[in-house]
Amino acid sequence: MPVSNMRRLSFLLLLWTLLSGSASAKPIRVLFLGHESKLHNSNEYYPVLAKALGRDAIYFDYVTTVGQALDDADYLGKFDALLLYANHPKITAVQWRNLLDFVKKGNGFVPVHCASWCFSNVPQFDQLVGGRFKSHQGAVFSPRVVAGDHPAVSGIEDIKAWDETYFHHRHNPKNRTVLMVRDPLPGDPHEEPEPWTWVRTEGKGRVFYTASGHDERVWNNPEFHNLLKQGILWAVGDSVRKRYETFIATRAPLEYEKRDNIPNYERRPEPLPFQLPLAPEDSVKHTQVPVGFSLELFASEPEIVNPIYFQWDERGRLWVVETVDYPNEIKDGRKGNDRIKICEDTDGDGKADKFTVFAEGFNIPTSMTFARGGVILAHAPDFLFLKDTDGNDKADVREVLFTGFGTGDTHAGPSNLRYGLDNWIYATVGYSRFNGEVGGEKFNFGSGTFRFKSDGSKMEFLHQYNNNTWGIGLNEQGDVFGSTANNNPSFFGGIPSRVHDGQRRTTAKMIASSPRFYPITPNIRQVDAFNAYTSGCGHAFATSSGFPKSWRNRRAFVCGPTGHLLGMYDVRPKGSGFESVNAYSLVASTDEWFSPIVAEVGPDGNLWIADWYNFIIQHNPTPNANRGGYAAKTGRGNAHLNPNRDRQHGRIYRLVYEENDAPSFDLVDASWEKLVDALSHDNMFWRLTAQRLLVDGAHKQAVPALKKLLSKPAPKSLHALWALHGLEEFDRESHAKCLLSKDPALRRNAIRALPHDLKGQQMLHDGATLADNNLLVRLAAFVKLASFPRDQGTRDIASLLMRVEENSKDEWLRLPLQALGAKEANLAGYEKGPNLLPNSSFESVDGKLPKAWKVRTYSGSGTMEHRIETAGKSVKTGKSSLSISSQGGHDTSAYATVDLKSGVRYSLSAWIKTEQVEGGGMGALLNVHELQQKAMTKGIRGTNDWRQVETVFINPSSRRVTINCLFGGWGRSKGKAWFDDLSLNEMKPVYKREKKVETREVDQKLRVDAVTGLLFSETTLKAKAGLWTGLRFGNNDNMPHNLVIVAPGTYEEVGAATDLMLTDPSAASKNYVPDNAKVIAQTPMVLPRASFELVFKTPEQPGSYPFLCTFPGHWRLMKGELIIEAR
Repeated sequence: MPVSNMRRLSFLLLLWTLLSGSASAKPIRVLFLGHESKLHNSNEYYPVLAKALGRDAIYFDYVTTVGQALDDADYLGKFDALLLYANHPKITAVQWRNLLDFVKKGNGFVPVHCASWCFSNVPQFDQLVGGRFKSHQGAVFSPRVVAGDHPAVSGIEDIKAWDETYFHHRHNPKNRTVLMVRDPLPGDPHEEPEPWTWVRTEGKGRVFYTASGHDERVWNNPEFHNLLKQGILWAVGDSVRKRYETFIATRAPLEYEKRDNIPNYERRPEPLPFQLPLAPEDSVKHTQVPVGFSLELFASEPEIVNPIYFQWDERGRLWVVETVDYPNEIKDGRKGNDRIKICEDTDGDGKADKFTVFAEGFNIPTSMTFARGGVILAHAPDFLFLKDTDGNDKADVREVLFTGFGTGDTHAGPSNLRYGLDNWIYATVGYSRFNGEVGGEKFNFGSGTFRFKSDGSKMEFLHQYNNNTWGIGLNEQGDVFGSTANNNPSFFGGIPSRVHDGQRRTTAKMIASSPRFYPITPNIRQVDAFNAYTSGCGHAFATSSGFPKSWRNRRAFVCGPTGHLLGMYDVRPKGSGFESVNAYSLVASTDEWFSPIVAEVGPDGNLWIADWYNFIIQHNPTPNANRGGYAAKTGRGNAHLNPNRDRQHGRIYRLVYEENDAPSFDLVDASWEKLVDALSHDNMFWRLTAQRLLVDGAHKQAVPALKKLLSKPAPKSLHALWALHGLEEFDRESHAKCLLSKDPALRRNAIRALPHDLKGQQMLHDGATLADNNLLVRLAAFVKLASFPRDQGTRDIASLLMRVEENSKDEWLRLPLQALGAKEANLAGYEKGPNLLPNSSFESVDGKLPKAWKVRTYSGSGTMEHRIETAGKSVKTGKSSLSISSQGGHDTSAYATVDLKSGVRYSLSAWIKTEQVEGGGMGALLNVHELQQKAMTKGIRGTNDWRQVETVFINPSSRRVTINCLFGGWGRSKGKAWFDDLSLNEMKPVYKREKKVETREVDQKLRVDAVTGLLFSETTLKAKAGLWTGLRFGNNDNMPHNLVIVAPGTYEEVGAATDLMLTDPSAASKNYVPDNAKVIAQTPMVLPRASFELVFKTPEQPGSYPFLCTFPGHWRLMKGELIIEAR
């Protein structure tokens, strides 16, 4: 046979081998078990390794508890290896058995560094690892390879870095090969080389251990990444490695070419090369999803191009908004090339096979949702209503609902339309703003969330964010969350803007624990906010069976297209609001075109993702020589013009959870009975769709069935409530029952449904929600209180509620009370607490800088210096001061870190001396970096001797902040300034002493308390007639109460009179006791956790004397009787 034919045959055999194995070819899957600790900070180092090995298709799932990793043997068995880097002291018998079985069955175990300290309660663990940590010192060194031919260390070069110098004991030499050693160092307890990296076998499995890896000095070392990569590939075993090698060989490689017009905002030595696009099936092979999920293509180009948004109808069909005109092709008359397309899977194979254009001719539409039998489309400057009236899936109605959205920047317009739990349509807008009229009312707002009625009759601006707002998410209880550009991936909208009566005050706060995102490739391009959510968009929640149970209604998904990923946050209650804990990535790709911009839970319960699939994501700023690396031009949409922007690709994926067994479902031509049943569906999408169809269809025959659902657990009861509300059938009796429900979610939504009138105000006070134990319910009650017409009565009630410490200190609860004008009663002034700043006079020195202080520079040119000064004229008191100087102009600071409490007033002061401070900026000053201009002193400019500066501020939320000695400040200053005697003090309120109540000897004693739920602890008290009586009234509830004893037979009359006190401006001064009340005895309003000793003489006439709390609304529940018996 000719040599050429033999070569051809060999090639065909190799190709056949690769293709035959490609069906089972997979990436390496490693479960990384870390911990929640700053020591051996796995939360920081796991992402470093994931990014380093992501392009090699070695994928990590990350957990931080032993239970998450080892409780479920089936879950553990889905991985090829377990990497342990943590300090977990104990392991249960079940967990140990699962770990040992996992290894013995042929999987890999990769304990790293401190892992050899773990699980001391099971001595056999040491033998599995091959040894146990005993002690350490620290030094700069490089482990030495002693078995260079072993594949786990072959080719590994020096890993020279500072690391802990581990010593081990309880060695297990059985089936162990030492690959690297640490040569003796001064202070070692022995002179022999210390085994450092080794491998061993256990049953059919393999163990790879290295003692390297104390902190970032090792974890950031590329050779350490190579060591772990080779160790993992050895530990997973030959068959898995061959499977992996086949996967690598058969997936399409990432191919690049050098092109112009690649922005280099990151100032790399060279701009990144242009990656060529991949076919959808190849892109998936470069994309990681968690074990237990699969990424499945539903639609792609050429049928779908540039998908900017999607929604589903009641049939479960996907409707996609496409915009090839985005971002700069703004057409005259707004007649363009964009459209809405219906995508259907008619054969049930999970892929769209039928595509219908519903409407076209649009120019940069950005969002849509369903309402009133049609579609509402965001098409700045207009919102359009489109409807198909003849059933051919083509829009034959096109109307303008309202107009007023700015068009000056196409990535700052309206987006994220969705039907809300309360039957309003919710949406977001960026800094292009809305300036128009809706329902006869004028609006002008931007960068936040808003809602409107689906017929365009009403609008309300809700939450002011601080940047372009591209994400909104509603959890199952109807709370509003969102995401924005530049470091703000998770906001909570706790206070609607109406509470502040048109003033720009806090309505939303960024609640993310960290704005960082975690790519699995270093090749990311960002304008700013590097390594964080530059363009966070979406905030959907896991609201179906398409996710693990622990994620339900808690885990939120935020797109990070500049990082080629979809991130996650765990959103959980905190006080009366929420916190959002960064949970890393759900989907991440090394394909540099992968750009998820929409992620929503679909009708099948799975998460659907719109991939914009474009190499160029950045909109602005327009690149120039200094920022971006070349001179570009700005287009009509305010995006930089770039020939590399793509208008030929787009993908829709389904992230399928393997345990999601949701059956097929639809609501096509559904009867009202089926719609009511669907309010109990597992998937929030179907519950909301059914609610919408009930309301839009005016199905009033469903009212009796809906009322029955009000007694069921949330979320079905919530949908029933709002369906009744939308049908205008939510009667007062049903509403009152919901306000008193045991379900806090139902109480919260019943509060939201109250009308903003006197009737609603009375119903609010009739319930117990202003004192609710559940702080989220209490916040809803305070917001509603602040939504009513304002008068002296509501201000007095707010002031009374503000006297409750739990309310005044909570970062959300105090806001609506402050908006109502609440004042602290009996406040005499404030006194300063101790100085909270470390080394506040700079007497402790570390080189040129004071200890506990660091330098941070924002911008500048020329030379600058931060240093300790000791010359007498440079010091205010003591021996040292801190100087900051600049010759060319800088915005820079020295800063220290402190923890501040929520809702607390602080004073920040210092003495500052300046010499020829000029130029831009504020000069020399102090500020709280995180609060910016809300907590800054006056800036000192020119030449001045020592001057004291001070600012007083209220810290809005509990957080760790940095206190700046700031030079420049919102501009660059030059000259020199000295800082000394800094002070940060808590301002503690001092109250006027209340007059002592006269006391006397009593003949009999009684006791009654106010308890949670607007109740008295005792409803019947007995006393003898005509005797001096002591009654101790304690308040164990969450809001102020009084106790008023009135004449027999007057309970109803007095109670009804207290309701009228809602409109009495002097009610508070009367202690909320009506003028016509025939009072026997009364206490003042008693604050929570306080008590009052009431001394009075009982009536001579025996009988039943009612007692009640006369705060408006409380009398119906807080009542009892004092039975006076004859002596």
